[in-house]
Amino acid sequence: MHFTEPRRPGLLERTFDRLLLRNTWVAAVEPVAQRFRRITLEGEALQGVAWAPGHKLQVKVAGPFTARTFTPIVFDAERGRTRILGHAHGAGPGSDWLRRVRVGDACQVFGPHRSLALGDLTGPVVLHGDETSFGLAAAVGAAMAGKALPRCVFEVESRTESAQALQALGVVPALLVERSDEAGRLQAIGGLWSQCSGDGTRFVLTGRAQSIQQARQALKARGVPASRIVSKAYWAPGKTGMD
Repeated sequence: MHFTEPRRPGLLERTFDRLLLRNTWVAAVEPVAQRFRRITLEGEALQGVAWAPGHKLQVKVAGPFTARTFTPIVFDAERGRTRILGHAHGAGPGSDWLRRVRVGDACQVFGPHRSLALGDLTGPVVLHGDETSFGLAAAVGAAMAGKALPRCVFEVESRTESAQALQALGVVPALLVERSDEAGRLQAIGGLWSQCSGDGTRFVLTGRAQSIQQARQALKARGVPASRIVSKAYWAPGKTGMD
């Protein structure tokens, strides 16, 4: 019988991990929809860490130097605990990790670090994104509790599955449209822009790069100044390394 030895990290990888990564462990794994997992990470290395809604956390999902970026839903720096939502949408290191991760697993993370400059969340706010934006929506909603909650607009692969995940996070979307319905998606979102563009609303655009570009053009056409638009592309078809 042939046995394959487990991969041993090289010196450069071990040095990088020791100097820059924080050691945590997986405290909980909760399936909230067919392909969505809510994961809780804990560790002393997370204690006393500065965090704000919109910051990113990079999780080492394989080696060497293979990480995927998540937006924490909550971050408890006193207890050393954070919670993320992952979407296992296809084949790849990130989706594979989400499917196999178990309570008790060791997990190395980088961050949190600033990713999206949200500023003072006093509202009104419209958050436009997709499945990769659900964690951000939950974090922003929690930060704005007691104020006018953000209106969330999501372009998704499955409305049913996404609604289940959002319900588990306590996020009520103003609009949930499927990416496959291109005409309906643009019409519905254009209608929402018309409702909000003249009332001082701030627009937070995240997720797919092409959708962000379309949203920016639509808002510009309605006279929304660039100062009221914040954006961050999390992904684009065929590209890796985005956050």
